[in-house]
Amino acid sequence: MENQNQENSPNEEITTESQQHTINTNVSQEELESEIKRSEESIKVTEVTTTDGLKPTDTREYINKNGICRHRDNCAISTLKTIIRGFAIGYGLRAGIALLTGLILRKLYRNPRKLINQSILHKDPIGFGLFLGFYTGGFKGINCLLRAIRGKEDGLNSIVAGFVAGSAMMFSKSTEMALYLFARALESLFNAAVKRGYLKSYKHGDSVLFCLCTTILFHGFVWEPTTVRPSYMKFISKVAGKNRDIGAITSVIRDMYYQQQQQK
Repeated sequence: MENQNQENSPNEEITTESQQHTINTNVSQEELESEIKRSEESIKVTEVTTTDGLKPTDTREYINKNGICRHRDNCAISTLKTIIRGFAIGYGLRAGIALLTGLILRKLYRNPRKLINQSILHKDPIGFGLFLGFYTGGFKGINCLLRAIRGKEDGLNSIVAGFVAGSAMMFSKSTEMALYLFARALESLFNAAVKRGYLKSYKHGDSVLFCLCTTILFHGFVWEPTTVRPSYMKFISKVAGKNRDIGAITSVIRDMYYQQQQQK
């Protein structure tokens, strides 16, 4: 009997160890499952569903009540910060260039008062700073206001906000900037039409566009010189050569043409 008990004891130890291993495995699996459930719950808590179905992963970026605006501060403070930042960049850029130009090229360091009046206190840097500040901040403010009123984010908000923000041009009127933005707007409209399948992109479209623009400009240059900007007239004259007055040549061409028309 004693021998039989001794023979059974190793088997009992093996059985006990296997049971203990099974218990430990079950416990580790339960801990793993509970950890997965806990992480899934934390992810669900941090997700915020907006009216458009957007699900940002971090609620700290969406402290506004509407859950749409993507800035940490409230809309008013964020808009004010954008206006101040835009004014600082625009004013600093223009005032800095005017100051350096006055010091180096115009040598106004001999007259500090005139230098300050024509650089730091001049209306051009101040106006450009106001333009850039209200252009960027106005867009953000109107966009936030429309999100709060309409409760959603779509293209209509950007259209209205962009139109209102464009009124900032009254602080610093610039035909060059308006024409530049006009060209960029046409480019955006063309790309949008191509993306939606309304138009097709052409490999040499830029060359064709340049030819059309050159046709219109040179027609005006020869036959309607008052419609072409003086700066462009000077540029064409410089390209033609120093000893050639393009304006006088085109004037002779027009006179000859009108004389022929009268003789007929």
